[in-house]
Amino acid sequence: MRDLYVTDLKRILKDKLFMVTCILAGVFALITPLLNKVLFEALDMGELLGGMINAKSMLFTSLLPGDNLGLIMPILIAIVVCKDFSQGTVRNKIISGKSRAAIFLSHLLSAATVICTLMLLHALLTLGVSLCFFSYQTTTFTLSDFGYLMVSLVFEMLVYFAIATIVTFIATLAKNMGICILLYLAVTLGLSIIGAVFQVAGAFLDPSAAGYGIVEFLNALNIFTSSLIGAGTTYTAKQVLYILVSPLAITVGGTLLGIRLFAHKNLK
Repeated sequence: MRDLYVTDLKRILKDKLFMVTCILAGVFALITPLLNKVLFEALDMGELLGGMINAKSMLFTSLLPGDNLGLIMPILIAIVVCKDFSQGTVRNKIISGKSRAAIFLSHLLSAATVICTLMLLHALLTLGVSLCFFSYQTTTFTLSDFGYLMVSLVFEMLVYFAIATIVTFIATLAKNMGICILLYLAVTLGLSIIGAVFQVAGAFLDPSAAGYGIVEFLNALNIFTSSLIGAGTTYTAKQVLYILVSPLAITVGGTLLGIRLFAHKNLK
């Protein structure tokens, strides 16, 4: 299993698409804070936008799965994973005695390693550039804020591990690269649209209404639109539960189902 993981990880890192992803990560991290700075000054609305545009908000915006790098990178990694099938190397692995379960897990772990690491580095670079133009937040940065930031980043990485599971699941079972891309976009855009609908419903529903709790729960479960991570200064037990349910369910369920379906996939 370890040699498979190392091989798959090296294959991703040597692929030209990985370099493209790194370039995009750097470009988005540099340009986004600069554009916000230009907007901030052009509108001359410092008092109004000061509480909304800061380094903290740009950090967590950079980690949104449906925007910029969060949308593009999983697609590029999915293409790299698909190449393992189109080039016939998966069949060679099976012939050499590797189990299908080990192959699936290797794809998952290598994809998750790259996606989580690049997203984290992208977010930290965005934060560093943002701090050149804005303060981290409107209040003084304390040790408690640092702890909240670290916990939030861990939560974000769990979300991207779940996204890596979706990517691997689709890339492993899709018949070709085109279908893989379409399926991932369908999942991303579909869940984003559903999330937007529930967010609008939550905005208009009275918190005391009978269905508000259900809408709130469904909003929190949608990893593509949930705004719980990084939105405050501390987490309640309820928020932690909401944040963890979807990533863990997707990771465990997607892995088990993916291994099961891949075991019966025809590789001809």
